[in-house]
Amino acid sequence: MNIEHTEKYISVFFSSPRRVVSSAVFGGGSLKADAIINLRTTSGEAHRHKPDTLINNFLKSKRLNTRAVGLLTAAPLEYAQFVYTEEQGIKVLSIVTAGVSNALNIAQRSFTDFTGECGFENGTINIITVTNAYLLNDCMVSSVITNTEAKSAALFDLKVKSVITGKQATGTGTDSVVIVSGDRMNIKYAGGHTLFGQLMAGAVYTGVKNALNKQIDKNIDLDRICCNFDF
Repeated sequence: MNIEHTEKYISVFFSSPRRVVSSAVFGGGSLKADAIINLRTTSGEAHRHKPDTLINNFLKSKRLNTRAVGLLTAAPLEYAQFVYTEEQGIKVLSIVTAGVSNALNIAQRSFTDFTGECGFENGTINIITVTNAYLLNDCMVSSVITNTEAKSAALFDLKVKSVITGKQATGTGTDSVVIVSGDRMNIKYAGGHTLFGQLMAGAVYTGVKNALNKQIDKNIDLDRICCNFDF
């Protein structure tokens, strides 16, 4: 695995295709991917071009012929968080970028003219979680739930409010999550009663809090983290 982190993008490349499930605007769903891209853009650019166009243009600019999963964000990537944790042979890395200018409470109705086409707002929380464990299909879906709950817990503790109602926010209207499976020990469950679920949730929670607090970890060693994953 190789990670590149610049002010314009974060990319995660794998030496062989990995099983991925995601809500990404590009390559979302369940598939095998060679790379995950989190691309910084502007609201104006995102409204002029479809996500597919922006991600494909980026891949072409890097001369990459790869099957990628792509995310978009307007959040400053200098505050991106790379939270690594390991216990009993289970390795988890969560990569988080976050903005909350679009924060809302999903249980509260609000006016929208959204018709189902790809949309984009400045406030977006993007979470990429990578593990060395082989996640069974039901665990892949359960991992999305755990990541989302951990994100919401961070927003609760930070007292982030909905920009629409002023009530407690649960996320933003454009959040995305990506789960990347490894090929080591099989894991079936990702809930709060499992070690894997707790490791993953802790990494996501820390990542969201630190990203929104605009913390910069100058001691992060991406090469060392990548070496902990042998794919």
